[in-house]
Amino acid sequence: MDASAADFVPPMPPPVGRALSAFAGLLQARRDVLSIFPEDAYRRQVFSARLPGRLILVANTPDVVRAVFVTRHETYQRKSRFLEDALRPVIGGSAFIASGEDWAEKRGAIVPPLHPSVVSGFEPCFEQAAAELAEDFARAEGPVDVAVAYAAAITRVMLLAVFGPGVAREEAAEIARTFTAYQDAAEVVDLFGLIGLPDVAGWLTRARANRLAAEIRARVAALLAAAGPEGGTPLLASLRAARREDGSPILAGERLLDEVVMLLLAGSEGAAITLTWTTMLAALHPPSADRIAIEVRASKSHDYTRAFIQEAMRLYPPVAVLARQATQPDRIRRWRVRKGDVVLAVPWLLHRHEELWEAPHHFRPERFLGPQARPRPRYAYLPFGIGPRICAGAAFGMAEVRTFVTTLFQRFRFALAPGFTPRPNCRLALRPRGGMHLVVTPR
Repeated sequence: MDASAADFVPPMPPPVGRALSAFAGLLQARRDVLSIFPEDAYRRQVFSARLPGRLILVANTPDVVRAVFVTRHETYQRKSRFLEDALRPVIGGSAFIASGEDWAEKRGAIVPPLHPSVVSGFEPCFEQAAAELAEDFARAEGPVDVAVAYAAAITRVMLLAVFGPGVAREEAAEIARTFTAYQDAAEVVDLFGLIGLPDVAGWLTRARANRLAAEIRARVAALLAAAGPEGGTPLLASLRAARREDGSPILAGERLLDEVVMLLLAGSEGAAITLTWTTMLAALHPPSADRIAIEVRASKSHDYTRAFIQEAMRLYPPVAVLARQATQPDRIRRWRVRKGDVVLAVPWLLHRHEELWEAPHHFRPERFLGPQARPRPRYAYLPFGIGPRICAGAAFGMAEVRTFVTTLFQRFRFALAPGFTPRPNCRLALRPRGGMHLVVTPR
């Protein structure tokens, strides 16, 4: 790959030669969802796979995505059962997987402390964690797995935001390490469940995932206990203060623990993954990274930095597949959807759709800049999800990513470690298989 080229195609799994059967595709998806898509998936509008007793339908054009995930949100508000089953051991019944009135109540409790109007109050957390990581990079004597480093650093941000500066930095690294192990162990596609059979062979995997989930929850429960009923930060105080009309707390006991674990993990995951892919792109395309460094040092408006991050999230959306389960019968174009059928929006495909994006697999931050930004349908770009369930911490996440990029890119250059090849892999989230090993050197 020519890193000095004006634009280039960064790593992606090659499309399969022909569409896999439904069963073979799901079997492959247990290892990597991205590897099952044929070439025509990047230009089709709607397509489906049928299993015994179950339809899986992919909404792959903005108008269908809007109709399903926004207009008919009540029918498709529930996350898919296999996603719920994969995450429930660690985040319980938190807002991320809750539905109906339970979701609305919990969502109402977590939105105010993360509202864009208050994000600036978290800047000291972003800056402290970014500065700590910069010192780590400065001391590095060999290749760095930046995926691991960012996971720990962003978890550090969340611990500072929720509990304050009294939590040891090592705690963030341990939580991030355990959650990565949990994701590797969790079953993301319940193939046997989808066809109505018990997954007897998966009990060992589930047992390991459950042990890791229990470890994470125990760590966070200990932090809540140490904070006491009045301790922590304004964010934690806001969660505790949320009340129903009768004055009873919305979040207390296990319900509070669920939401705090969810904030720590979901709040860390997207930003850490975005930073990982953004830094890989900087390593593969040094002129773009140099442009960010110049922009930051000149104290400009960071327009190019923002566009660079947006393009990274287009090419590598942290949540590459959005799955919903129909709560009642429906019809999507010519398909009859029954209660329990699964409908997907796949940002990985939408963000690379040939009818929506020019040179869809190329890295071109300019596509998000000023007059060069080509108008496109609203639901062609979904880096934070869609509809009422869009990520509550989107503004928080973008602000912390921008702080890390501006802090690190003005101080360091990045290059692939000798012999290392990045490999995108999607299970619960779009992570690099085997990490992201880069050489970090001072500018």
